[in-house]
Amino acid sequence: NPRTYGLKLTRAGGVYIALTLLLGFAAVNTGNNLLYLMVSALLGFMAISGLLGQQNLQRLSVKVLPADDIFATLPARVDVELDNQCRWLPAFLISVEMAEGSALFPLLAAGCRQRQTLSLILPERGYQPLPPVWIRSCFPINFFVRSRRLQVQQQLLVFPQPRAANLPISNADSSQARRFEMSQPGIDGELRSIDTYSATDPLRSIHWKLSARHDDFKVKRQYRLGAPSLRLNLDDFSGSIEEKIGQCTFLINQLIRQQRAVGLQLDKQLLTPGTGRTQRLKLLTELALYGRR
Repeated sequence: NPRTYGLKLTRAGGVYIALTLLLGFAAVNTGNNLLYLMVSALLGFMAISGLLGQQNLQRLSVKVLPADDIFATLPARVDVELDNQCRWLPAFLISVEMAEGSALFPLLAAGCRQRQTLSLILPERGYQPLPPVWIRSCFPINFFVRSRRLQVQQQLLVFPQPRAANLPISNADSSQARRFEMSQPGIDGELRSIDTYSATDPLRSIHWKLSARHDDFKVKRQYRLGAPSLRLNLDDFSGSIEEKIGQCTFLINQLIRQQRAVGLQLDKQLLTPGTGRTQRLKLLTELALYGRR
């Protein structure tokens, strides 16, 4: 079974224990009642701090809220939400650690929750389980650092690691490019309508001849001149399957950022070209899960 609790002695705690032992030996050798009282007070203080420190880690839960873009082997920012389910006692100096990342919650009131951001690196693509989540605290006195492992049953979708690549030479899908052009507003395509001028319209779109016949300005609404859409195929790239997937991931990010219509061919599966964030996430998800289902 995985270790659930941990206890680490700090340097200040080591000095405190050494002093207590020294006074204890002196009390036994001398029979001095004052020394016995001092040792008892020191031991009692350590016991009370231990109880407070243990209580400080109880009734805490963590929820991980990942970002949409997590790429394998690259640092990603994820939000961790710490919830104090205790009705009366606040939590102090709680550090949430996951892999190499950590986030500090100095004070969390009873019945409240807070959110912090930490860095996380996952090594492989696909659905990956979360690394072990630990909460640690040196409260109330920095004699011991107590830790507790939380069970967080959650998986994250990790996209492939992008690898720099050039666009392979292939035929553009002219029919998809035409549909893309006819669905996107712009200023350099075919005319789609004549409308009344508004403050957001550029001056170059004003139809001067038509405006001279009316009491207000008229503007030309045009379509965007769409660039040819692209359909990426893993077979067009070189290297191992992971290198091909990484190069394809890199090009999808670049082309979507340039507002190009991009599709994907995976063996017998065909994903039609499209644009926008939804299309990008769809293509990257298929690449992340390729061969992992």
